Amino acid sequence: MKANFNDKTVGGFNYELIRGLSTQEAGAAELGECIETMGRIKENDFESWTEEWAKTAGFAAEYAESRLKQGDRTAARKAFMRASNYYRMAVFYTVHTDPRHRSLWLKSTEAFRGMTELMEHPVERVAIPFEDAVLPGYFVPSGTEGRPTLIAIGGFDSTKEEIYCWLGQAAHDYGWNCLIFEGPGQWGALMENPGLVFRPDYERPVGAAVDYLMTRNDIDNGKLAIVGYSMGGYLCVRGALDPRIRACIPNTLVVDCGASARAGMKGMVKSEAFVDGAFKLLSKMNVPARWGFNHSSWALGISTASEWVKAYEKFTLLGYEGLLKGKSMLFMFSEDDIVDAAAPSPDIVTGLLDYISSLDCERYVRLFTRIEGASSHCQMGGLAYAHATIFGWLEHVFYGKPLAVGGNPKMREMFVDLFKKHGSKGAGSKAESLARNIAFVD
Repeated sequence: MKANFNDKTVGGFNYELIRGLSTQEAGAAELGECIETMGRIKENDFESWTEEWAKTAGFAAEYAESRLKQGDRTAARKAFMRASNYYRMAVFYTVHTDPRHRSLWLKSTEAFRGMTELMEHPVERVAIPFEDAVLPGYFVPSGTEGRPTLIAIGGFDSTKEEIYCWLGQAAHDYGWNCLIFEGPGQWGALMENPGLVFRPDYERPVGAAVDYLMTRNDIDNGKLAIVGYSMGGYLCVRGALDPRIRACIPNTLVVDCGASARAGMKGMVKSEAFVDGAFKLLSKMNVPARWGFNHSSWALGISTASEWVKAYEKFTLLGYEGLLKGKSMLFMFSEDDIVDAAAPSPDIVTGLLDYISSLDCERYVRLFTRIEGASSHCQMGGLAYAHATIFGWLEHVFYGKPLAVGGNPKMREMFVDLFKKHGSKGAGSKAESLARNIAFVD
């Protein structure tokens, strides 16, 4: 297929290519390998996607092994990293009943571990006790004892290995400890604990992760922050209800998953039979919808589209605002994300403003724009800008260092204009009011 980098639809082939390429900064992708692989893939063909990315991953893994035998640890480490990412991309569209779902995931994690064994700085595998399960993760030490720690979690479909590429390596570069873990509903946790599907009270698994951190003597346990990507923008805010976490970065904010799911059905929620029938037709034509339901059947434990909507009803941040008092919050928005959120319903966009306005805590906003190449979901294509913002803001919150401001003097104006254009009636005035009472950072 021919790649279209202007198509940023989450769950579509073009976005997933950009997502995979974004790990290039961490050494997990090569442009040439990715372009050649996409050239072999058939348009919207899941089987073709899986086969071709698995082929590229296998080549990178074999190359890593051959270089390691020759004593070239550097080339081997880099190739293992790419193999891990490519195997993750290969497994992305497989359904959980397909034997390759587990085998390709295992190859991704094994390649990643092969990479960590060749690194100069350690990446520790951790196992976090949680109720009757064990949550898998990685701890990336800063190299200096007594430093703050950033807890990083993915969302609906990301893996801990991918989060390392998005943020874990950058955390080390910026001198921060980073704990990456997978909770209920996420790849490793669900693979290792069958039936441990997503749950709304993510403050529980995050609390278990914090309990683990409290057992370490190489961190400053009074300086803990959390960041969450995509659906992790909901999960991390629920996690920040834990009083031991001082700062929270939703990237991107999700307030009410049930409302978003209903809006996404675009009026099809009339009866269970109607929803199931209509969605069956939709999924034949729509790649993101087909992928989303296939993954949900595993991660949420559902079997029909009508159950999909019901499963999200309890996933809400509303009613917990008071428990965030005294925290510091950085809301990261991407320009195209706001546009995408408005597609099912402008009310979803306006609801983001209402929620941020309701909080009694320090609030900051960063808007990532097209000119930066970071306007797509979770800044895929422009992760370096996200890193600079995240760690600059954290140094301000925990050490009082000056914030980076002024790089984009029109950010406040763009923020208001975007919400005014894509929100429901009254969103413009709400955005203007909020923009006067929050800080915008670079």
